[in-house]
Amino acid sequence: MDKPMNRWKRIYRKLFRQKDRIGEYEALLKRALENGYRVMSLLEWVREDYPSGHVLLLRHDVDIDSRGAERMFEVERRLGVHASYYFRHLTMKSSLVKRMLREGFDVGLHYETLALKMRYLQLKDKKEISSEILLSCQQQLAGEIQEFRKSFGSMTSLCSHGAAWNRKLGVPNHILVDDTFKKEHDILFEAYDEALRERITTYISDASVTDASVWRYGKSPVEAIEQGDSVILLLTHPEHWNHHFLSNVRKLWLSFLDR
Repeated sequence: MDKPMNRWKRIYRKLFRQKDRIGEYEALLKRALENGYRVMSLLEWVREDYPSGHVLLLRHDVDIDSRGAERMFEVERRLGVHASYYFRHLTMKSSLVKRMLREGFDVGLHYETLALKMRYLQLKDKKEISSEILLSCQQQLAGEIQEFRKSFGSMTSLCSHGAAWNRKLGVPNHILVDDTFKKEHDILFEAYDEALRERITTYISDASVTDASVWRYGKSPVEAIEQGDSVILLLTHPEHWNHHFLSNVRKLWLSFLDR
């Protein structure tokens, strides 16, 4: 847990040191295209049977900033590329989801079903997660999928959200989505499926300004592109790219609610 001083430093950085990085994101995609990369959504990649050789996969986990997601979507749309977007219920903007689907983007749930159950039950240890709890969560997630499809008509993939309670107990939400669950609910893949991850050459994730906006897992996307890495997955979180003071206050509040 953060010490009080560290917590205030993080708040200060988030509110006053955050800069707008949408231009940086557009430049990154242009560099990939100029270097001969196919820029794709996860859905396109899976449906084409996992092509390799200069592929850049775009995945956005929309944890707390749907406005940032919309700005990144506009960049991709202008450049004629697609991405995968995963929305939590609290960030799901109906008009935006509908636009993305009309444009051929991959949109799904950034689900946190198990994390919410663990928080509700105030579990202290992962050993307390019974088969009954897991079955209840699978039923709940099935209902969430049904509601999404009722509202938007299409969803073929899911992506587990890494909530505070998942980290606290060391149990990810995606343990709910096994092969049987996917088959029963017409889910083509879960973003953390091993079948996907083992085919990815370079996995890169962004980070918050509170973590110096570094790139996680070894190298930056520019380095990976310049080195000609075969299949690059770039995971971004729109809140790390979209800057607006009042929006940042709201995002900071939502991040505290997630704990």
